[in-house]
Amino acid sequence: MSDLSKKISELFGRMDEKMLQKKINTAIDMLQNGDIEDLAKKLNKIDKDELLEKINEFDESKLEKLNIDKSEIRQKINEADLNNLAQLLGEQGDEIVKRLKNFLEKQ
Repeated sequence: MSDLSKKISELFGRMDEKMLQKKINTAIDMLQNGDIEDLAKKLNKIDKDELLEKINEFDESKLEKLNIDKSEIRQKINEADLNNLAQLLGEQGDEIVKRLKNFLEKQ
């Protein structure tokens, strides 16, 4: 890979990291600020099986690579937020939230 290709790849990688962090923060804000209807629309577009699969793929190194801080997420959300999220996710919501909780609680 040429130097230019590496630099472009790194640039897009950083943009992806920032975009993912922004999406996480936006979703948390929507959940906490009562933008439930809009968040529900977005969540209904997500394939829940794929979401469960992605959660299972997460590990500390991936989070670090994506510049995502679990402790920061734990500070931003509470049990009520997670219960609301489970309801919004529908049938698989309880399982998705359970896996998220387990992952966030791991040190």
